[in-house]
Amino acid sequence: MTAQPIHVAILDDEPAIRTALGRLLKAAGMVVRAYATGDQLFESIAQERPDCLLLDLQMPEMSGLDVLKHLGQRHIHIPVIIITGQNNENSREACMNAGAVAYLLKPLDVELLVDTIENICKKP
Repeated sequence: MTAQPIHVAILDDEPAIRTALGRLLKAAGMVVRAYATGDQLFESIAQERPDCLLLDLQMPEMSGLDVLKHLGQRHIHIPVIIITGQNNENSREACMNAGAVAYLLKPLDVELLVDTIENICKKP
């Protein structure tokens, strides 16, 4: 019996980051859907829930922290991994308090990212 692939959503406003992360995670055997805005993400997860969400913290219209808060308000329970260039303890604490399960710094360590996703999305 083969394990089901992990379904990962990526929300990042930078197209190059979405593309790079998508390629990396697909190469690791994951199924990936990428979004540029929070609205696109919410529209999609109304239809299909990913196993986890990679969420950029700094975005123009709706920040990653705003997205986390909206997920909580809508009672949408998806493990969220924050990805950011900000090594700021206040941001980290705010994100973790809002429901994030991990806070990873850019540039991302590929092995750490894949391990983190696999650990929080263990599938039989």
